[in-house]
Amino acid sequence: MARRIAALFLLMLWLPTAVLAQVPAVPGMAAPAAPAPVPAAPPEAPAHDRWLPVVAGIGAIAGVVGFNIAALGLQALPGGLAYGTGAVVAAEMSVAMSRVYAVTSAVAGGLAGRFAYQEWGRDLETAAAGAAETAAAWWPPIDPELLWAGVGAIAGVAVFNVLAAPFATVPWAGGVLAAVPTEIALGSRLVAGLSLAAGAIGATALYDWVTGHVSDYARVSVLAAGALGGIAVGNMLGGTLGTLPYYPGVGQAASTAAGFASATAQAASRVYVITSGVVGAWAADWAWRAATVPKMPPGPR
Repeated sequence: MARRIAALFLLMLWLPTAVLAQVPAVPGMAAPAAPAPVPAAPPEAPAHDRWLPVVAGIGAIAGVVGFNIAALGLQALPGGLAYGTGAVVAAEMSVAMSRVYAVTSAVAGGLAGRFAYQEWGRDLETAAAGAAETAAAWWPPIDPELLWAGVGAIAGVAVFNVLAAPFATVPWAGGVLAAVPTEIALGSRLVAGLSLAAGAIGATALYDWVTGHVSDYARVSVLAAGALGGIAVGNMLGGTLGTLPYYPGVGQAASTAAGFASATAQAASRVYVITSGVVGAWAADWAWRAATVPKMPPGPR
């Protein structure tokens, strides 16, 4: 009796499977769709990427300081340690010190602007994208982080000038400033851009070599070229590219046909060189994004 019950139980298990296997598929009846896979969350940027702008900024300052020492000596650094009482600071030395102040304050301001973007700018960007009719319609022509950093850089130099104005055109120069030919003042802007770009790119390359991070050197080169182009165009608006102050005594040998830069003009030149470089970098970034980022679909902008 027990064997018959076991055999009947096995038959009941096998029969439905065998019957269903022979039932033809009904036309128009689709198999239930498989659940859609859950998209994986985008990987977060490596932690060391967050330090790259800081490293590049330090490299920019080091590039300017390094050029000053290599080309002009310790007399080209702020502090007045290389000058005695009653000394006269040559034109090429005072503009070299001014370069250090300009780049250092710009780097500090740029990093502050980048921090502000990370704290508040991303939320504003998300809100702007949400207000657009379609998500694809939100396409800023300039990298928002670069925009905030550039504004911060300009603000940093402007704040330095305001704070330094009660003391001197070039604080802690170490002596009385000699008159600066306009040619030297304009040429110093080009030196600032070249040494800043070389230092920043060199520091980025060193950072990548140490950490294994891979930077987009094509875009970095485009931004550097845009910044230098902006400085050159800014100089040409004054009628000349200027004379590069790259050796001691060049200030005395420079042409004075364009006149001399006043103390106010020397201080304003710090803001001018950073502003023209930032605008040039923005223009280069706009062209880069227009060529590499997919075009926006038609619709409201």
